This record gives sequence, structure tokens and C-alpha cells, in this order.
Amino acid sequence: MAFCKNCGQQIPDDATFCANCGTPVQQAAQQAYQQAPTPNTPAPINADQDAQQNRGLAWLSYVGLLFLVPLFVRKDSEYCKFHVKQGATICAIEIAYSIVKAILMAIFGAIFSYSYYGYRIHTAPYFVFDTIFNLVYIFLTVVSIMGIVFAAKGQKKELPLISKIPWIGNLIDKIYASLNK
Repeated sequence: MAFCKNCGQQIPDDATFCANCGTPVQQAAQQAYQQAPTPNTPAPINADQDAQQNRGLAWLSYVGLLFLVPLFVRKDSEYCKFHVKQGATICAIEIAYSIVKAILMAIFGAIFSYSYYGYRIHTAPYFVFDTIFNLVYIFLTVVSIMGIVFAAKGQKKELPLISKIPWIGNLIDKIYASLNK
């Protein structure tokens, strides 16, 4: 018996295509020699198996800094890597946005408030800006919940707007590369 070079499933010696994934088969004897697993080498895992095995852990990627758990625990999983990239991007956006919001609200608090017998009273524009800024937090929360649902169901779906920010994903790729050395 030979093994498929793409998914690792056993295939008959006379097969021309893998019945599991459809990959064309090389010459059976040559492939059997090249692809036969040794007792010390684990069989390759396909994407569906990876998703099913790691979906219980991948959803943590969308809960703040807990994206570090699947990053280090399942460093060889492409499924976890996909969700860690998105979760890390959301976390970085939340941290940066919190800093910017704090600075701007301090400025708006100085502009749109007055002192009354030692108490700081905010005016309506201050509360309008605060509400607008909080809408972004609501968006990030909804996107995080979407990510949790996708990860728990075993799906690799890109989140709206989050997948368009590549620099966090590139940083995560470098971290994975250093972990898998």
C-alpha cells in the first residue's frame, strides 16, 4: 500500500488519484518507498482533522491576551495559526484604540467641561464623543464573538476588516517560524 503525498491516506498501489483528496498519485512503488511512515514519524494531518482536533482551543484566540495559549500550545497547527492571527489583530487594535481613546477623551474633557464648585461637569459634546468611541468597542466585541463561533465550529472564515490588517499576521508568522525551529 502507498500513501498520498498530500493527505497521508493509504491508497491502492494501482490507483492514479487519491480517493480522499483527489491528488494525482506518482508511481506506486516509488511513492510507497518515499511516503511510507516510519514508527517515529507521525502521519500527516489534513486540514479537516486539524480543525476538529484544535477547535476546542482555537476559540481562545479571540479572548484578549489568551491568544497566547493556542500560539504556544498548538504551534504546529495551521488551524490555530489562522485564528491566532485574527485574535492577535483584534487584541492589538483594542489596546491601541484604548490608548488613543483615553488621550482624546482627556482632551475633550478639558475642552467640553467646566468646573462648578470644585466638581468637573461634562457637557453634551463630551458624551457624544464618548458614545461614538464606544461604538468601536461594540464592533470589536461583535467581531470577536464571530471569531469564537467560527473557531468553535471548526471553520476558517476571515473576519470583516480584521483580515485586511496584515502586519500583525506577519508578526505572528515570524513568531511561529521561531517556535517551530
